[in-house]
Amino acid sequence: MVDAGYLIHDSSLDERAQTWGEGLQFVPWAERETLPQDAIVLLWLGDEQIRDLAPLVMERNWAVGVLPHPDAHEACVTLGAKGDMATLVEHYRNCEPVQADALTCNGELVFSSVVIGRVLSLRPWDINSQHTATSFFRGALKGLGQLTLKPFRITTAKEQEINLAALGLVAVSQTRSSMVGRRFEDGAGASDGRASLLALAPRSILSYLWFMLRLALPGKVQFSRLPGYLGLIQSKSLHLDAPEGTEYLLDGKPVHGNDLELCVHEKSLRVLPGPAMRPRDEPSGNSSREVLRINHVPVDDAARAMQGKQLPMFNHASESEYRELFTSLRENATASSSFQVLMVLSVMLALTGLYANSAPVIIGAMILAPLMAPIISLAMGLARSEATLIRGSLRTLAIGVAWGLGCAILLAWVMPFDIATAEMQARMSPTLLDLMIAVISGIAGAYAHAKEEIAKSLAGVAIAVALVPPLSVAGIGLGWGDWNMASGALLLLTTNLVGIAVAASVTFLVLGFAPFERARKGLAASLFLVAVISVPLYVAFAHLVERSSLEERVPVGELQLLGRKVHVVRDRVNLGDPPVIAVVVSSREPLGNEHIDALKEIVSRSVGQEIELEAQLHIRR
Repeated sequence: MVDAGYLIHDSSLDERAQTWGEGLQFVPWAERETLPQDAIVLLWLGDEQIRDLAPLVMERNWAVGVLPHPDAHEACVTLGAKGDMATLVEHYRNCEPVQADALTCNGELVFSSVVIGRVLSLRPWDINSQHTATSFFRGALKGLGQLTLKPFRITTAKEQEINLAALGLVAVSQTRSSMVGRRFEDGAGASDGRASLLALAPRSILSYLWFMLRLALPGKVQFSRLPGYLGLIQSKSLHLDAPEGTEYLLDGKPVHGNDLELCVHEKSLRVLPGPAMRPRDEPSGNSSREVLRINHVPVDDAARAMQGKQLPMFNHASESEYRELFTSLRENATASSSFQVLMVLSVMLALTGLYANSAPVIIGAMILAPLMAPIISLAMGLARSEATLIRGSLRTLAIGVAWGLGCAILLAWVMPFDIATAEMQARMSPTLLDLMIAVISGIAGAYAHAKEEIAKSLAGVAIAVALVPPLSVAGIGLGWGDWNMASGALLLLTTNLVGIAVAASVTFLVLGFAPFERARKGLAASLFLVAVISVPLYVAFAHLVERSSLEERVPVGELQLLGRKVHVVRDRVNLGDPPVIAVVVSSREPLGNEHIDALKEIVSRSVGQEIELEAQLHIRR
């Protein structure tokens, strides 16, 4: 509790201070050394004067709070000094001092952070002015196409030397008033005696953009679980050797230099937290343990290989990641006996479900089907222009399709059915929506193959895209000699195959498993094929939209036909010139031609065009 204290001020303090400074002893800047030990001191000083005063503050163990001096922008931001003078003074009278580390950079006190290199998205955050998402991203997107990782040599207090490549480094204060402090949760106390240095080392422009988005989103990034583009070094002192001409921002102030010394003083500061300051809740206490979490940033040989090169748009997968995935996909491109047995079993199960009109049985066939694996292998072959992988995948797919069509045709000849069930009809009219499903499934399939920890999701991908059912329906259509049925199902199968392959290829490209130069030819051919099959899909989709629009305008429910009350239920709508609309009409009395003509007129007027009406008459008794 602060009942009385001192106010150190410069010559800019005016007479109005007497209205809010009651109970405070006013001390001019020149008389600052006259204050006693352990005093409570408020400061009406600029940032530079506060920096000059810091050694005396620590020496005499003063508890200090800052007032919103026109030149104390950074100090106010860091210590959360926000509001009018009277409110702030009253706040300081009722708060307890907290311990905070005194971090210096080349001997200068750091209020908020030191930003070294190209990390514009981590500039100090101004709590006293409004920031928008637009201004935040505008600052961080400058020079996006020229981002390069630069070499830094860092030496800790225990003489550990780290050579890394990074876009930039950020030494952060332990308060939460800065942009960095608000977005990171480190679990360290406000005075744990260590400087915290973040290294931003994205492997691609996409990773950098994700980093900026992550900062803008709510929630905290934990130091114990850093994302793949950040490293953390914590030590009592850190010596940095940066490239010649590197600019760093000391609390937003540009300074040029390539030799930086970050140090946390043995003695911490006692500060009176302002209303906007949220200090750490953990107990303070110096920690001699050094933290090196640099698994996610390039060091030593990896750093030398990446430094000075412009960041690519997409990540490049590591050699080990590529080797493991490529080996797996090459095995998947082989038409092994296991693949063929599973193919036959899945098709037979799908055929049983189609004839029985049973969705659960068909879903079981989707899970059992092995077709997804060679399609993903084909996608990798297209992405990397690997002719051997492409040929092997196409051969395996051809064998699988041949088994599927053969089994379906044979069963169609044997089974005593020649009418398509609802499950069969659902796979005879593909639209652009089916292509969208295939694309999403291809992205999911490639991502699941690339990330071993989520490979269990492949069953869900197989269910979503449903390769075996349209293959089975196509075989049934061929067995029955129904070319419309067969062609519709084959179009759906082709849509799924091409959509998955193209989307998975692009996904592998984004994940860094293939350079764009190698993928260009294969992707161009695939996209051309997508464009070709999109034409009939678009026509079918347009018909679907038109049919849906007509169905919505057909009047249903209770109607009056020439004074007779009837109930109308929509049955189906067939497009044509004119369209055919089928309805079911229920009445308690017989209906004549004049009633049907009246109903046709009502429906035509409702849909806005001439129609042909098919009406089923039901008599209620």
